[in-house]
Amino acid sequence: MPYKRLIPHCRDTQQLLSQAQDSNLPPLTRARVRVHLWTCTACTRFSQQLAFMRQAMQQLGKD
Repeated sequence: MPYKRLIPHCRDTQQLLSQAQDSNLPPLTRARVRVHLWTCTACTRFSQQLAFMRQAMQQLGKD
């Protein structure tokens, strides 16, 4: 069985954050992403930008 990192790399985290916009991630995966976000400013910023874009798209849909 291949070794999985406890904390995913930035590229993996950003893909998972994007996937989380469309569907729920499994609990262990969510926890791994959360741990990564605690330690990575770039991915935290990416997550905030995704949330901002999602909110903006929802507002556009209301107009």
